Amino acid sequence: MVAGDFRLEGKKALVAGDSKYWSKYAGAALAEAGADVAFAARNAKRIEEAAGEVSRHGQKALTLKTDMTDAAQVQKMVDQVVAGFGRIDILVNANELLLAKPLLETSESEWHRMIDVNLNSAFHGCQAVGRQMIKQEKGRIINLISCLAERGVANFAAYCAAMGGVLQLTRALDIEWGRHGITVNAIGTGWMSETEKTGAPQEELLLKYIPLKRYGRPEEVGSLLVYLVSDTTDFLTGQLLYVDGAAMCHL
Repeated sequence: MVAGDFRLEGKKALVAGDSKYWSKYAGAALAEAGADVAFAARNAKRIEEAAGEVSRHGQKALTLKTDMTDAAQVQKMVDQVVAGFGRIDILVNANELLLAKPLLETSESEWHRMIDVNLNSAFHGCQAVGRQMIKQEKGRIINLISCLAERGVANFAAYCAAMGGVLQLTRALDIEWGRHGITVNAIGTGWMSETEKTGAPQEELLLKYIPLKRYGRPEEVGSLLVYLVSDTTDFLTGQLLYVDGAAMCHL
C-alpha cells in the first residue's frame, strides 16, 4: 500500500451539517486528495468559505443552504448534489450543537433541539444519501462525533445522549447496509482549537485530562478521514476511531 492508494480522484463527496470546523477542514482534506465536494448547512457564509478551500485545490464545489433537521430539505439537497455530480460516493455528517447545562435545568425544547440537530440531522443525511448509495452499490459514510458519545460528563447529558445516538446509528447501519457495499464509520474528536491557546476558563482543566497536553487541530482529523473513505478500506466498517490526544485513555 502506497500513498497513491489514498487518492480520491473522481470521487464525489458531500459534507453535511453545521459545525464550527468540519465544513472547512473536512472539505479541504477531501479536495486535496482529489474529490469534488458539496456542502450543505444552514450557515451560508461558512459553506461558501469551505467551497473556496475546495476550489483552491482545483476541485469542483457545490454549496446548498440546507436545514439538516428538515427531511424534505435534505432530500431536495441530495437530489441537487446527484444532479450536479452524478453520484455521491462519500457522505460526511458533521452536525454539532453544544449545550452545557445541568439536566434538571434543561428545558424540554432544549432537549429536543439537541436531539434534532445532533442526531436527527445525521438520520436524515444517512437516509437520503443511503438511498442513492444503495442504487450505486457502494458508498462511504463517516459520522463526525464527539468522544462524549461514549463518556458521560456532568452538565452535558443532552449532548452526550445525542452523540451516543449517532454512534449507535453508525453501528447499526454498517450491518444493515454492508451487503450493498456501503461502509459506515465514525470519527470521535476530542477538544479541538484552531489556535494553541483558546483563553477559555476551563482550558487548564481540559489540558489536565489530555495526555498530549494540547488541544487537537481540526486539520489533524483530515488524514484519518481520507483514509476511511478511500478504496483501501472496503473491509473496515462499524468502527469508531478517536482523534483525541489520548483523552479517552485518561477519563
